[in-house]
Amino acid sequence: MKKSTWYRDLLVMLAALCVAGVAVVWVQRITGRIDGVAMLIFMLAVFVTSMYTDGYLWGVLASLASVLAVNFAFFTPYFAFNFTLPENLFSGLVMLAVSIMTSTLTTRVKKQEQLRMETEREKMRANLLRAVSHDLRTPITAIKGYVEGIQDGIAATPEKQQHYLDIVYNKTMVMEKLVRNMSDFSEYELGRMQYHFEYVDMLPFLQDLAEEYQDDVQQSGMTFQAELSKGSYTVTADRGKLKRVLDNLVSNAVKYGKPGGEIHFSAEEYEGGLVLQVTDNGKGISPQALHHVFDSFFRADAARTSSVPGSGLGLAICRSIVDSHHGKIWLTSEEGEGTRAFVYLPLQKEEGMA
Repeated sequence: MKKSTWYRDLLVMLAALCVAGVAVVWVQRITGRIDGVAMLIFMLAVFVTSMYTDGYLWGVLASLASVLAVNFAFFTPYFAFNFTLPENLFSGLVMLAVSIMTSTLTTRVKKQEQLRMETEREKMRANLLRAVSHDLRTPITAIKGYVEGIQDGIAATPEKQQHYLDIVYNKTMVMEKLVRNMSDFSEYELGRMQYHFEYVDMLPFLQDLAEEYQDDVQQSGMTFQAELSKGSYTVTADRGKLKRVLDNLVSNAVKYGKPGGEIHFSAEEYEGGLVLQVTDNGKGISPQALHHVFDSFFRADAARTSSVPGSGLGLAICRSIVDSHHGKIWLTSEEGEGTRAFVYLPLQKEEGMA
């Protein structure tokens, strides 16, 4: 057992027992009696100790300490250990047995829950590998085919060769996103995602992104409109991670929007924060699926039945990033009408800025 863990578990046990002792004294002063209540309160302390410490040791120690505390302070003769009286001995043995059983059962249930969570994590890892390997297979096959087309002379003209190369480039971007999602999810799952926060002037930041999205969306055959409210909007953010969120929302709008449709990107101040919105006019998401869009590996019906690659991790990672910015992210959608994605970021107050 690591020293830090041992020290923490000791503090948890002592804190639970001290709180139990104070509670018993408080009840005794209010009611004037303590018969039976002391044992129940200290057994609750044993339960708390078992829940928030590792292994069986601390629960057993808390059980022994509780029996001694109750016998010493709350059984006659008060403030003296006496196990010679039959009632004291019997009560002590019963309390010890019940406390140890409570500690054992609680620890066992906790271990089973930990095992269940680990099983779920293993299942999620397997799902991730299966989803990514499946989704990587499609662009890899396409890249191989177009490269062979260039090598074999099928793309004989420079124009056709450039067309093939453009397709290969787009497919590699898809692969890059899938791999990045896998890497980000690994960091997200382990709680190791790194952030570099700074003051960000959002208007020029969003204007640069809008120009980038304009080109990307037009290449997909859709139209893009940006509506950014003029003004000074400063947030504390990680530029790269925030761009990652907006890239994902715009990418989803392109993938699942109506062919030849329109994507609208806007930003406006609202209740002390900045609300970013990405809207498409695609098929939308069913009400049932809408409740799960931020779950890891979840893909809505429209995504599952399409040939569009995806691991179902993008929005889960987006939510983690937005949460780390003390913001909120949510979606609204109507089937057949489209989807709206919202990101709320708290604005930095001027007096709090350096």
